[in-house]
Amino acid sequence: MSTLKEVADHAGVSIATVSLVLNGKTTVSEATREKVLACIESLNYRPNMVARGFKTKKTMAIAVLLPTITNPIYATFIHTVEYLAHENNYQVILFSYDHENILSNFDYLTDLYDRMVDGIIICGIPPLPAPNHLKKAKQIMQAFSERKTPFVFYNEEEQFSVFLDTFGIPKDDGNFMLLKIDREQAVYEAVKHLICSGHTRIGFIGEGVVNTYPQNIPYQKKLSGYKRALAEAAIPFSSELIITGTDGYQGGSDCFAHLSSLKNPPTAYVGTGDTISLGILSAATKSGFSVPGEVSVIGFDNILEASFWNPKLSTISVPIKDIGKAAFTNLLLLMGGGTVPFTIKSFDTELIIRESSH
Repeated sequence: MSTLKEVADHAGVSIATVSLVLNGKTTVSEATREKVLACIESLNYRPNMVARGFKTKKTMAIAVLLPTITNPIYATFIHTVEYLAHENNYQVILFSYDHENILSNFDYLTDLYDRMVDGIIICGIPPLPAPNHLKKAKQIMQAFSERKTPFVFYNEEEQFSVFLDTFGIPKDDGNFMLLKIDREQAVYEAVKHLICSGHTRIGFIGEGVVNTYPQNIPYQKKLSGYKRALAEAAIPFSSELIITGTDGYQGGSDCFAHLSSLKNPPTAYVGTGDTISLGILSAATKSGFSVPGEVSVIGFDNILEASFWNPKLSTISVPIKDIGKAAFTNLLLLMGGGTVPFTIKSFDTELIIRESSH
């Protein structure tokens, strides 16, 4: 691969002139700019972004950390962030968490620090190391803090606080902000809708790992909304109607098979995600149940597949594109040395009633 000096020599200009062209400066004549660009293309020159970062203090790269890349809701999120990043000449580095090897999550952060990324977006919170392994993680977060690298989170406020407290980060630190939704209220409204439709036996199906560290607060918030709606309607809570399964369609199918075999099975189901809810819906129809006549199903997220399934899935719509846009635009503001008018911003959800519920 060619060097900056080779490009300059080939174009017959100084290294400084090539740098001006690469940085889009208008002080270079159009003829010189075209000549330099032609040499860059012919020599297949690629800037060393890390080396440039040492001089400019910017590498024009951000990182996005996700709990999984298999859930379509996160695919929409990262697509939104990548589109906006590319519009602003930023590259995106993507990582997904490792729930088996917790220490590797903070090895990612070490790698991102070494790459000198300009900012980081985190969906959820990576499982934190046990206390005896926290020293290394604290050191890398302290290094990010000293560099003033901004972080934007999409999660629950309680988990956000756990993260900040764990690493000794003040809650008013302007380089850390949170985007969130009210998961408890969202599920409360869904269950209330089912109760108003006449259901009193309502199954609650959770997806994925429930007891990761810190505690899976998004799951607990959804369960609290479920319990609150039952209590408000004076419907007794039954633990036998609560079950968790693996992520995805098969997990929903397995959970439905278990709950539908109970002596007094549910007549309605609420899933904590759309993929597991679509699995429930598919299993119900394949088992011969009339939907929504005998069984109603409501999901969470409003992924694209929900509106194309047969029957179409009722679900809680999360404005994930708006959240992704806010994540990047606020990160961009912070990376530019600005301040955001808030450290915590909440987005509204919406209950969408389709064919899988009355």
